[in-house]
Amino acid sequence: MATRVEDVVGLKPTETNEPIIGRAPLTPGDKALIRKPLLGVLYDTPADKAKNREHLFYLFAKNVPAIIALYWIATQPTGWIEWSAFAAFYVMNILSMSIGYHRYFTHKAFETSKPMHYAIAILAQLGIFGSLRRWVAEHRRHHAHSDRRGDIHSPYYDDFGEETGGTKGWKYAHLGWVFSHSMTDENVYGKGVAEDDAILFVDKYRIPIFFISVLLLPALWALAAGGGTQAIIGTILIAGFLRSVLALHAIACVNSFGHMYGSKRFTDNKDEARNNWLIALLTLGEGWHNNHHAHPRAANAGLAWYEIDVTALILKGLEKTGLIWNVRWAKLEPGQK
Repeated sequence: MATRVEDVVGLKPTETNEPIIGRAPLTPGDKALIRKPLLGVLYDTPADKAKNREHLFYLFAKNVPAIIALYWIATQPTGWIEWSAFAAFYVMNILSMSIGYHRYFTHKAFETSKPMHYAIAILAQLGIFGSLRRWVAEHRRHHAHSDRRGDIHSPYYDDFGEETGGTKGWKYAHLGWVFSHSMTDENVYGKGVAEDDAILFVDKYRIPIFFISVLLLPALWALAAGGGTQAIIGTILIAGFLRSVLALHAIACVNSFGHMYGSKRFTDNKDEARNNWLIALLTLGEGWHNNHHAHPRAANAGLAWYEIDVTALILKGLEKTGLIWNVRWAKLEPGQK
């Protein structure tokens, strides 16, 4: 039985017994693939095409300068300014996902004030993982159908609910799904999103925020550190564009490798989410994915003392300072390892 949306986020989906699909006519090939319409999945809509155009923009806007960054590293001298900026903005980038997109806006793992709510929304969008508004609904759908028909980025099923697996499934789960032919219906999986002013604000300005993240912030870092033109260009390329690409792939590993390789503490999840220590290190705790699927609304993904979860440590610090409250913490049961 599929996980209920209310178990993931504490909200109920739209009451309906009818499958929701797009009004636009489907191609014959699509009709042949869709054996049974999927609840909350929209096919061949204008929004779907706009989403794919946006992701195509990100593909070129991130990766072309990132390739130039690799050439720059190989041919130009770089120093502490560029690499300290890379480290700082990589951490910011991962936390934008782990705290912002994921544990706060999607799963409501804690509560906070309105100023902090806006601050976390801005932090999230600075991570440039696409539309925060769209991602929240998509991730709730992932939990509701994890590794079953309807999952938006499973290594085992595509967006039409057809079985994949193997290299094809891995490629789809890693980043291929961002160019899928489907959209997640916000009416089913996006409860509260359309009424959230902070989400709507950063969603409206997400393209300018993209350029702030990859251009302005790295340039300001280099200037503040006393760097000249050479350092500013290098910092933009390395700590701006290359950082954004590497952070994106680190998070994408959770969706692909994190559902294929690693250990399973909780075997009753009925999905293939795994705990993977390497992914956890790269993503500041998001790689304890089997734990997360067992406790999706928890602020921590690491449960055992040896499961390092930097994101959870930061949230504990914010809780102690009073900046966040009503934090949901998961713990191992006595005897569990």
